Amino acid sequence: MNLPNGHVLQNGKYRITHVIGQGGFGITYKGVWYTEVKGSLGTVQTEVPICIKEYFFKDYCYREAESFAVKVHSETGRALFDKFKEKLIKEAKILSEVHHPHIVNVLEVFEENDTAYIAMEYISGCSLKYMMEREGVLPETKVLRYVRQIGEALRFVHEKNILHLDIKPSNILIDSSGKARLIDFGVSKRYDIEQQETSTTMLTLSKGFASIEQYDNEGTQSFSPCPDIYSLGATMYNLLTGKIPTESILRATHPLLKPSELNKDISPKTEAAIIKAMQIIPADRFQTIAEMMAALDLPAEEEETPANKLQNTDGQEEDDETTVIHQSEQSTYNENDEDRTVVNSDEIVYQSPRKKRRKWILVSVVIAIFACVGSAVAFLVQGNKASTKPNVTELVSPVEEKKDSEQQLPETTVPEVKEEPMLDKEDKKTETTMVRQPEKAIPVVVDEPRKQPETKRIPVEENKITIQPLQPTVEEIDAEYAALIASGKEKMGKADFTNAKKDFTKAKETKLTEEVVRLLISCDEKEAAKLLADRKAQYEMKKTFGNFTIVRKKSTMLYGAIDSDANERIPCKYRNVGIAENGRAFERKDGLFDIYNADGVLINEGSTYY
Repeated sequence: MNLPNGHVLQNGKYRITHVIGQGGFGITYKGVWYTEVKGSLGTVQTEVPICIKEYFFKDYCYREAESFAVKVHSETGRALFDKFKEKLIKEAKILSEVHHPHIVNVLEVFEENDTAYIAMEYISGCSLKYMMEREGVLPETKVLRYVRQIGEALRFVHEKNILHLDIKPSNILIDSSGKARLIDFGVSKRYDIEQQETSTTMLTLSKGFASIEQYDNEGTQSFSPCPDIYSLGATMYNLLTGKIPTESILRATHPLLKPSELNKDISPKTEAAIIKAMQIIPADRFQTIAEMMAALDLPAEEEETPANKLQNTDGQEEDDETTVIHQSEQSTYNENDEDRTVVNSDEIVYQSPRKKRRKWILVSVVIAIFACVGSAVAFLVQGNKASTKPNVTELVSPVEEKKDSEQQLPETTVPEVKEEPMLDKEDKKTETTMVRQPEKAIPVVVDEPRKQPETKRIPVEENKITIQPLQPTVEEIDAEYAALIASGKEKMGKADFTNAKKDFTKAKETKLTEEVVRLLISCDEKEAAKLLADRKAQYEMKKTFGNFTIVRKKSTMLYGAIDSDANERIPCKYRNVGIAENGRAFERKDGLFDIYNADGVLINEGSTYY
């Protein structure tokens, strides 16, 4: 899969030495740049160590052994491959415009081997993620020193209306002099003067480090430093506690632990800054990086780490695993999971806790109003003795109860009856409750206590108001999700991929997890493979011809040739096929021959012989 050590690019301008990392979208190599340095002694040829990032979408690509070209397995994969290649080129163009001591420098972006490459400055050192894995939780003074440097870099890019949108420990490198360098602008967005997004990619989320507005396609349409501020706060949380924070989208049900609950050595001022930076509602966070830096006790002078004390992870670190979500996306938080980057283009609407509280208050008020109106209407209808509306059930005589007791009468099942004249109110021994129905009336007699001067109207059972829950419970959501996943898997087993995708899509809308994302991707791949198999099933395979296969179409029994995607590159209209001197001779119905070369190009038409 990798380019071999010693492979040259750009006609020998760059030479690869070895692989130093790889992930879902690319392979990173260490290499050398052969260039010239001009000085007082003249022009001197020199070798400069560099880092070369090759775009290689591992889920959809393969490399030809002889040409080293990157190829795509299917047309579906081709669409995704091209989309993310544009993303890589965009990253390079943005970085080429941003030069800062704490941001990696880009030398060049170019295309070769049917893919794209970025030549970047090589930084000898390690990422903060690797440093934390090696040393454990980092001291607060060290974290604050790195945060100040990354804060300077972010303030610089924000002034250029650029958001990074993927700040996390693995995207911060510490060089041999102990300085922090921000890398990986592949998810970044650039905004024009009107603050509207001008560069777009599929939405990418790093679990635990992404702000809640990043889960919504429209959440980052206008420029605001708030997403980067949230991610920087989450990075501090991770470095100081060793824990990846709860995903912002899940914090309503999985509250975020305070940093001091995980590390008692964190100072109150640093903890307060982290908590403010990681507020769910953007308006409750710091509004600029400068404001956030002012809230921290940053070290006055930068302490440099000697080169011999900082381990270089050249070739030791793996890129974060990346999952591509086809028009959808959020993964369920698990503290034991590795840091992953999840790509998603789904629209998830977020409602802040304040808005939720207002919503419930409003719902309660509306229900109360309807209840009062319903009671008033029932009271007025009950008092209208002459009412003759059909099919209306109403109370037509009061039921007395004790004055000194609020005891309710025992519940009695009352058959539906027609309206009859009310009994004389002077009768002190019995009281008859009547309800009106179109067919027949049956009085219900209830024993009456002696002293009941006051009366109280009791509505029939049908008039009671039942408030149903407005939102499903967690158990109901889990059950619905599990049922949809099981149904989708069963349909996949029967090769019913269309309906399987419908189930998985509904499951994703119910609860978005990595499992359902992978199932959707697998469904697409298997559906594409099935379509290809169905297309190939139309032909009888004969023999290989260049990059094609000579076939006979079953429906017509005529010969032609198809490519690897079962597209007819030589139409199936010939009676027979023979070997020609420089290709294949396909016999036409008129007895003449068309000669094709191994590239499927017609080089001689209507020959009398071959």
